[in-house]
Amino acid sequence: MIVRRLLFLFLSCTLLATACSDDGASNAGDTDPDASVQRNDDGEVVVDIDSDELVLTSGLSGFGDCDTLLTHLRTEAAERVGPYGFDSGGWYGVPSLGRGIEVEEMRVDDIAADTAYFATAEESAGSVAFDGDDSAGPTEGVDFSGTNVQELGVDEADIVKTDGERVYVLAANHLTVIDAETRSELSSIELPQAYQAEMFLAGDEVLVIGSTWLDRGFATEADEGTDIEESWYGTSIVRLARISVAGADAGLIESIVIEGDYVSARSVDGVARVVIRSNPQQNFPFVYPAGPAGEDIATEANRAAVRNSDLDTWLPAWGTVSDSGDIVSQGIFPDCSSVHAPTEFAGFGVLSVVSVPVTGEIDATETTSVLAPGNTVYASTDSVFVATQTWPDIAILEDDADAWEKAWTARHTSIHRFALSDTGAAYTASGSVPGDLHNQFSLSEHAGHLRVVTTSGDTWDGSSESFVRVLRQTDGELTEVGSVGNMGDGETVQSVRFVGDVGYVVTFRQIDPFYTLDLRDPENPRVVGELKIPGFSSYLHPIGDGQVLGVGSDADLDGRVTGSKVSIFDVSDPADPQEVAVWSAPGGWNDIGWEHRSFLWWAPGQLAVIPVNVWNNGENWAGAVVLKVDGTTIEEVGRIDHIDEDDERGRTKCDVLTSNDLPSNGDDASFETELEWIVTDGFSRIILCEPGEPLSVSGFRCYEEPWMLDEAEQIGVAIPDDATLGYCWDNGNTAPVISRTMVIDGDELWSLSSEWGWNSPETPATLQVNDLGSFERIGRVQIG
Repeated sequence: MIVRRLLFLFLSCTLLATACSDDGASNAGDTDPDASVQRNDDGEVVVDIDSDELVLTSGLSGFGDCDTLLTHLRTEAAERVGPYGFDSGGWYGVPSLGRGIEVEEMRVDDIAADTAYFATAEESAGSVAFDGDDSAGPTEGVDFSGTNVQELGVDEADIVKTDGERVYVLAANHLTVIDAETRSELSSIELPQAYQAEMFLAGDEVLVIGSTWLDRGFATEADEGTDIEESWYGTSIVRLARISVAGADAGLIESIVIEGDYVSARSVDGVARVVIRSNPQQNFPFVYPAGPAGEDIATEANRAAVRNSDLDTWLPAWGTVSDSGDIVSQGIFPDCSSVHAPTEFAGFGVLSVVSVPVTGEIDATETTSVLAPGNTVYASTDSVFVATQTWPDIAILEDDADAWEKAWTARHTSIHRFALSDTGAAYTASGSVPGDLHNQFSLSEHAGHLRVVTTSGDTWDGSSESFVRVLRQTDGELTEVGSVGNMGDGETVQSVRFVGDVGYVVTFRQIDPFYTLDLRDPENPRVVGELKIPGFSSYLHPIGDGQVLGVGSDADLDGRVTGSKVSIFDVSDPADPQEVAVWSAPGGWNDIGWEHRSFLWWAPGQLAVIPVNVWNNGENWAGAVVLKVDGTTIEEVGRIDHIDEDDERGRTKCDVLTSNDLPSNGDDASFETELEWIVTDGFSRIILCEPGEPLSVSGFRCYEEPWMLDEAEQIGVAIPDDATLGYCWDNGNTAPVISRTMVIDGDELWSLSSEWGWNSPETPATLQVNDLGSFERIGRVQIG
């Protein structure tokens, strides 16, 4: 336990520490002297750390039936459970490293699992740029803009979508449909409260995916409406809801819930792949010792709990949602035959890829799962890749004085590939690469290979460097066939973009090395160009004609960030990349590096729209800038914001409780509850919302507080059935922050904002329309 805590402290410190050094680039022959990477005769990845070999294995094996799966889970858990339950951090994967087990070949029906390479996007039939039907109407990219996505033909779920005629927004616990022509609300449907929700649009149907906390138990088919054991309360669940938006009223078609956390989703040809991560740890009746003397007894009790466990303790549950809103249990999720496990232990969390047609019936059995962690999702038109950072279980190195350092040095990224069919997905291969991913743009599938950018080492001692590794699927393994490294010595990756056989990588510590890569030969990738400039790009966007637009931050020669920056990179000669134009906003900040969907490139007008917040010389402004990108120039042609001096603060559709609603009439001498103090403090708002009324107050941040219902009952305040009490606190005079923009009808700029830029579904939002020529405000819709 002490060594594990030291590892945690070490990880925290190394993430904060920084250093700088000269950087350069070389081919695969130049490697980190402290952590060379090779494979043994069995194809396992071997990390050599100071002559101590550790084996990384990521291959998966399947379970043919539930008995085999349960035996595996009980056996693995009995070896790892301790006096405090599962204290090794293995739920989301701190895998043990040891001698790997040879990966078994797996048969995957209907999908070739043992091909020598991936099917390429070019070979995939029926790939389209966006989901939808073929009926006549506005055309994406010509008449209106869609979601900014990583790969052509792969849609990404988002909080706002449009088909050019209507706009769909998730805000204030509602899906709201706005008519683009009249700029007015067509319909709205209330959704269950969620802390994360996104959607796909196809024709007249919307698929909404959201995470929330279960506030009631699962019911059985025979006893619908009856809550099950209290242990279900507080469980995180993912809700999938199909909603019809045809006609004047939006309506729910069907909804299911799955125990777990929503990770991300992609959609290809109208079929969404939803990635869900589930954690069964809370289902165990573990006991905990009062002190060291009771640890042995607690360990035995916890082992007994593991040995007596059933599958429904390990696997997540799923259920359908009835017309009355009850969750009706449908059993465990997924089917045992759809579960796989790494040959080396990677935790008991269940990572699932659920295939759901956006305009078809939700079938929870269209799922494949692995007992492995997963955080980063990338998809091409043919595959979904799920990756996560993992490192060795420090327990195997506890006798080594350098255990924590060796474990950190051996951290790597495990990657699992799921091949896509017309309606489903199936696991086909896994692999591991040393180092850490930056984000989803660090992965790219092209011409039968997966390109991966990771950073190994540490910035604090100047040992960090970044690599591009090329993987090919062979016999169920993602095997490295080529690499190039020594990019950004002592620095970290800020952005990555792959375009066909070319790659771009940006690292930063004091200056921005912009690297160009020749990836035509997968077995011999090469860094062919490097440009050093102040600042860095946190997002790269190809704009054609041998140019890439970089969006990020400006910085001085000492590496101190001074504002926002947009650059045009001329990459027509990959060996000699040049920064040919720059726009900057001193004191500005943008989050496009964290949220690429907030960036808009409108190719017909050569316009880039970038949400920016500016704090400079007393100026506090939040809005979006519109930049004209023309060859070798960047011109700011306009700015928009959502500041409305006439907007009434405190506006709400709910009732606001006042001292007149209290039995004490505001006399604090007789106050019995905290609720009474809040109602009368003069700063906050307590609102009472009936079903269908958004929990929101303009200028305030609101949260549902169920405990207030108990206090209201205690002091005799009448609360209608099914009503909600919300606690709202003043946001101050903060300007609304724009988070999304889009073009409709070719000449209107639509933008979505919320206070503080929080895009949580319960937050009210404003949808605004500006003329794309004059930038005059011509429409506004308040949501919530």
